[in-house]
Amino acid sequence: MPPEGSSLLSPAHIPVVIKKYANRRLYDTERSAYITLDSLAVMVKEDRPFVVLDARTGDDITRGVLAQVILEEETKGRAMLPVPFLRQLIRWYGDSRQDEVSEYLERMMGEFIARQAQDVPELRELDAEKAEIVGQVMSMFTSLYAVERGAGSGPSVENLLREVMELREEVRRLRDDADVDAARKA
Repeated sequence: MPPEGSSLLSPAHIPVVIKKYANRRLYDTERSAYITLDSLAVMVKEDRPFVVLDARTGDDITRGVLAQVILEEETKGRAMLPVPFLRQLIRWYGDSRQDEVSEYLERMMGEFIARQAQDVPELRELDAEKAEIVGQVMSMFTSLYAVERGAGSGPSVENLLREVMELREEVRRLRDDADVDAARKA
């Protein structure tokens, strides 16, 4: 369960918007700072949701940037993906069963994670406490994925994220104004 007073719309559940510029630099709009692929790897490991947008077009390029993170990890001597597996993945690109393979890999990873949670007592407790939240978050992202793929008739993911960014900026301005007003009264 989320802590008292929090919701799926709390800052911990709203994806951080990362902008990628033509010079390949990544900009974290939440922290207002440039970050690295290693920073993104840390965010993934901390379960901090984020989305990477092309700064010029606003296109969602998260998948490609995550692939770059994996490439970085693989070249640092922490190889996890066997060469035959990678070769087979490449063969499936453009194949009529590409979507099926993608769905299968996602399902198998979910099952692997579920088995790991059953093997570790601490994770079992966390799993029991957070299963509902994870389900809600997955549902939210599944909906966003459907919008992105054109299944929905609503706004695009990019437009929704721009709106979130604009709302964050408005909240930041309101906080700054409130701080100024409080300082004047003091």
